[in-house]
Amino acid sequence: MSGRERASSSAHGIGRREFINGAAGLAAMLAGGGVLSGCSGSGGSGSGDASGSGVAPKVTPGPKTAGVLYPPDYVGPIARDLKPITTEKVKFSIVVPQDLKVGDWSTNAFTKWLEQRTGIHIDFRQVASGDDMMTKVNAMIAAGDIPDAFLAVPWSRSQLYLFGQQGLFPDLSAHIDGYAVNLQQAMKDYPDSRKLMQAPDKKIYSFPSYNDCYHCRAGRGRAYLNTQWVEKVGLATPKTTDEFRELLTAFKKADLGGNGRTIPFAGYKDSPLDTYFMNSFLYNPGEPWLFVKDGKVDVTFNKDEWREGLKFIHGLYADGLINKDAFTADSDQMRKYGTTPGQAIVGGARVYSLGEFLDVASTDPNARYRQYTAVPPLEGPNGVRQATWDYFGALGVGTLVITKKCQRPELLVQWADCQMELQAILRSSFGPQGPNTWQWAKAGDLGLEGKQAIYRQNYDWANTTGQFWDQYGVLYRSRGYRSGERYNSKGNALEKGLLDDTQKYYEPYKQPQEMQFPPVALDQDQAAQEAELSTNLNSEVNLSFAKFVTGRLDPNDDTAWNDYKDRVTKIGLKSYLEVQQAGYEAYHG
Repeated sequence: MSGRERASSSAHGIGRREFINGAAGLAAMLAGGGVLSGCSGSGGSGSGDASGSGVAPKVTPGPKTAGVLYPPDYVGPIARDLKPITTEKVKFSIVVPQDLKVGDWSTNAFTKWLEQRTGIHIDFRQVASGDDMMTKVNAMIAAGDIPDAFLAVPWSRSQLYLFGQQGLFPDLSAHIDGYAVNLQQAMKDYPDSRKLMQAPDKKIYSFPSYNDCYHCRAGRGRAYLNTQWVEKVGLATPKTTDEFRELLTAFKKADLGGNGRTIPFAGYKDSPLDTYFMNSFLYNPGEPWLFVKDGKVDVTFNKDEWREGLKFIHGLYADGLINKDAFTADSDQMRKYGTTPGQAIVGGARVYSLGEFLDVASTDPNARYRQYTAVPPLEGPNGVRQATWDYFGALGVGTLVITKKCQRPELLVQWADCQMELQAILRSSFGPQGPNTWQWAKAGDLGLEGKQAIYRQNYDWANTTGQFWDQYGVLYRSRGYRSGERYNSKGNALEKGLLDDTQKYYEPYKQPQEMQFPPVALDQDQAAQEAELSTNLNSEVNLSFAKFVTGRLDPNDDTAWNDYKDRVTKIGLKSYLEVQQAGYEAYHG
């Protein structure tokens, strides 16, 4: 693996304005006439009534491809010899995001291979990606300009539910159960899948993707220390908050960066400090700081333990042990700290991975990134020691969303399902098979977890375009698939390091699954209310966190702390929790 991860579409948020505008546009369109029920295109088109003709036969898995090796107890996609889905001339229109690596979707190498394999032609309609992508998609919907499907558009679960209830997105449950053999296997491999895919009405309005990035499950709570510095000051890797403070103080006193440049511990605005440090005081998953206790949804940011965590982090900051611009520095500044010429000036960092502030592409055995190793969660003064763990991140909804305009949804479901076959995943991820992209592993090749490897990859990410879909398509990247990549100490040592660190330092301290607030879908009124309240609450909590840490507010001052709690209450914390509780109960209903 390259360490590159594209967030699943379910991870993307939606603003209140975008949600309301999209809902209003759809309502107006539905009231205006039968736009959705009309047929676009001629005889061979896949567009029209979503009820489907039922002519596609039920499908079974194809035979396994000979010569492909798998590790013992492998769970993941299988290489199979597949025939085209249809011999008819069938085409569909699909909206996709523009992407420099994908290039022209119509001429992309994987696009051509997939069409040859499935017999289905796609007319791609590219929309500029970025923060305003949903605004553009909502404008299309409001204008009645509806494709057969959307691929890799960042729908929220609440949007899928809203548009499903209002008739734009049909329920795919029957088509998935009848035609999606690879997805059915993935759902068996990941037993919570159907629950995560379903809306509150128990219908499925999108075709999902899986990306079981094991190390990503602990990413929010990961931090690193410079082991050479630890040795130089004669101390051990800290296990407690007190030992951590002692170590950083020793870094500063010894000025190991030289000439007063030493940064004992670095952070920046895109990698929050609270998700590491606060877990020494209470379970803290990070923004939006929701957790579940005994079936009740609550937040972390108004608890006494949160205040104790603020006092600790403020103490580090006040003593000059955290960089002064930890809340304003961007990724460029963070990399400047990490890649300063000469000797290292950073003793430790709160980052998701070393690549955020160091050059990890170097094959030099003395490369600076090799000085750093992950540090486990710290035990706080009351014995709390947890690593925030994401139990739900493997499955992302909304990858392929079929609209009511599609006449043959069962064919598009099969088209999506074909992408979950092993060879398709490799081609979608790395391009055509070959010595400079990927090949099947040989007997004796070992994967990232020391078992028989499945494939080798030697891909030049920086200089390749138009060969693959850059993780935008439908994928089944199970943990077994990801760790089935042949280990190459010169090529993917960082990925193996992340995996090993997660197993050793973070998984043993993960919180119980029942404490994590699951990904829920809200109805239209709930979603609009939640969007406004969460925006205001998140802003207040983030701003006050920075003020308490930097000393503009004093966490030791009862008045300052009580005023902060009053502010979050007045914003509407009670209503916010009521909405989330309703979503939680619907999820488990």
